[in-house]
Amino acid sequence: MADLFNDKIFRNTFFLIILAELLSFLGYYYPIINFLSFLIIVILTMVISLYRLEYGFGILLTELFIGSFGYLFYFAAGDLNISIRIALWLVIMSVWLAKVIMERIKTKKLFIHFYKSNYFIYFAVLSIFIIWGLLNGFLKGQAINNVFFDFNNWLFFLLIFPVFYVFRDKHHLKIIKQTFFAAIVWLSLKTMLLAYFFSHNFPYFTLDLYRWVRQSGVGEITQVREGFSRIFMQSHIFVLIGFFILLFYLLKIIITKKNKRVKAAIKPVKSNRKNLLTAYCLLLTLFLSVIIASFSRSFWLGLAIGGIFVWLTALFKLKIKFKRFIVYNLIILFSLIFSLILILVAIRFPYPSAYGGFNPADLLSQRVTQITNEAGASSRWQLLPPLWQKIKTAPVLGRGFGATVTYKTNDPRILASNPGGLYTTYTFEWGWLDIWLKLGLFGLLAYLILFIKIIKDGLKINSYFSLSLTTGLIVLITVNIFSPYLNHPLGIGYIIMVMAMMENMKNVP
Repeated sequence: MADLFNDKIFRNTFFLIILAELLSFLGYYYPIINFLSFLIIVILTMVISLYRLEYGFGILLTELFIGSFGYLFYFAAGDLNISIRIALWLVIMSVWLAKVIMERIKTKKLFIHFYKSNYFIYFAVLSIFIIWGLLNGFLKGQAINNVFFDFNNWLFFLLIFPVFYVFRDKHHLKIIKQTFFAAIVWLSLKTMLLAYFFSHNFPYFTLDLYRWVRQSGVGEITQVREGFSRIFMQSHIFVLIGFFILLFYLLKIIITKKNKRVKAAIKPVKSNRKNLLTAYCLLLTLFLSVIIASFSRSFWLGLAIGGIFVWLTALFKLKIKFKRFIVYNLIILFSLIFSLILILVAIRFPYPSAYGGFNPADLLSQRVTQITNEAGASSRWQLLPPLWQKIKTAPVLGRGFGATVTYKTNDPRILASNPGGLYTTYTFEWGWLDIWLKLGLFGLLAYLILFIKIIKDGLKINSYFSLSLTTGLIVLITVNIFSPYLNHPLGIGYIIMVMAMMENMKNVP
């Protein structure tokens, strides 16, 4: 982290992300640009992966971190749009399989490294219930399309095999770290830019920008009050996780004592510590601004639970001294204050004319307290009773993928086409209940046991990095209560990366 901005991987990834975003925006106007970009990225990823699979995987991760639903680029085949995420997944899986087969032919040995991992048995048990969920969906006679698209996201777990195949040393894991931070720094800057554009008078530009954001699936822009729009992206979950990783890097600087034996090194150490503290505070401010501007109550709950875990870890596991703990919390407090200032600057900047006309404090308090009247929250609570009733019809074995629930919603988009408000769907906001309904009680327990294993390893390794990854997982588990991430490539991707990094840290002597 000390050389984050000077790192070649970080810089190259950051500028390539900006290029990809610009091409995606142009692709909204000119479909040929979207098609050519899709084709070039897929071919380039294949060529790079054949040479160095870890770099090809870095491209896939970059898209995962910034792409939310994976449609920054897509290939239109009739009524079906094939996302760049699916294409990259197919490339990485195909190249990995080809490499394994070639090694088998040359050495007469089968190199599937994940088999040797301590996580393999936990993953194998979970896989049994995922396969059962697929079979059960067909046995229940659910619509084939529903079953397939419901199950489709879980296939992302297969990336665990190429991940353990390539990311086996610190150099390879550095690719994940630098790619991750390059992506979330850009994602944060992009969010603040969108907040600026949609709170100012850009009438024609913002209309196209809104349509591009919706079409590419990267996020949602919802006007909360005149002059303020909620900028929410599903990929913001990585900004939230990155915030806690930074908190532990900050904790390391505050707790770690300087080496007093080497007097000549005192000034450089002080200078380096100041630079790091400045960089971390700036990034913490930026990330907090995004988490607040997302107006996601699920993220705010994850922020609270993660913060409590960090405090408990600092006090009882890392044994931080009281004065240092106070300093640590003061830095976080100042970051929070400056993050609110940054949001205000973005939405009230005087050029061009800002819409204004609202009280930011009132908006925040209303968002926290209105958990029943607001349309999205109201629909979530209206879904809960019928979803729970559906679970009770098969609590142990589950209903399988594609299981649907009908409920009454206040969502304006649904009401526009169906004034009665009745809505039938196989995707649910209640993430853990969704998993229970599809995989059954034992499938749910298998998933939870995998998390417990990873968290125990993180606490046992007891490094600042392992503890930060553990906190990120706890945050993800919390957010999944109200927003489904653990049955989506975003959450599954994080779980895969954490398992690989934990395995690597356990093997370091």
